[in-house]
Parts: sequence; C-alpha cells; structure tokens
Amino acid sequence: MAPVFVLDSSALLAFLYGERGREQVQELLLKATLSRVSLRLHRLHLGEVYYVFYRKGGARVAETMLGDVGQLPVVVEDRVSPALMREAGRIKASYRVSYADAFAVGLARIRKGTLVSADRHEFTPVESAEEVAVNWIR
Repeated sequence: MAPVFVLDSSALLAFLYGERGREQVQELLLKATLSRVSLRLHRLHLGEVYYVFYRKGGARVAETMLGDVGQLPVVVEDRVSPALMREAGRIKASYRVSYADAFAVGLARIRKGTLVSADRHEFTPVESAEEVAVNWIR
C-alpha cells in the first residue's frame, strides 16, 4: 500500500499560488500520479482554499480553482466519520489549533499518514507530542 500524505490548506495554497514550498507539493503530486503515494485532502480544507480564492478573485476564479483541483491526483474526502469527529475533537481540546487544522491532524492519524503543511506555528506542538508526522514544505 502506498504511503499516505494529507494536504492541509496551506500546502494546497502554496502549490496553487506558486509560493515557497510549491516544489515539495508538486513532487508529491507527481508521485501520486505514479501511484507511489496516496494524497488526501478533506473537503473542509478545500473550502478554506475556496474562500481564499473567492475573496481575492471572486466566484469565477474560485470555481475555476475547484475545477483545477478536481484534475489533481488527490482524493478529496468529504465524510466526517465518527472516528474523524472524535480525533478532531480530541486534538482541538488538547492543542491550540484551529478546528479545521484539528481535522487535518485527525485525518492524517486515521489514514496513518503524514500531514503536509506550511503552518509550523499550528502543528509544531502536535508533531512534538508525536500525535502526527509532518512533512514541512517550508
């Protein structure tokens, strides 16, 4: 089974905007195309990216982004299973992370994967406590 990587919104934004860290995400996308890794993203994080694009460019730009992301070799998970709900709740209760970021950690834990992020200030304490492995893109 291919190693699992869970993208958070900061990783997807870095790729889409060509920001620092884009290369690491691009490499994971290439590996996913070759079935060497499995890339995951929760729809909650896609919603975060959507609102950033909407705010900066309006509805048409945000909708175009959704179409572009739909072409990527990324599994978008939209279900909040009882296990994911509990993991996210536990992480949110235990660490100073946003609720959305708690879902990223929860999804990575449930899928036994590595979180991909640029948000060091959010995830360093969670990584230090060995709750989740993080692939830092910058």
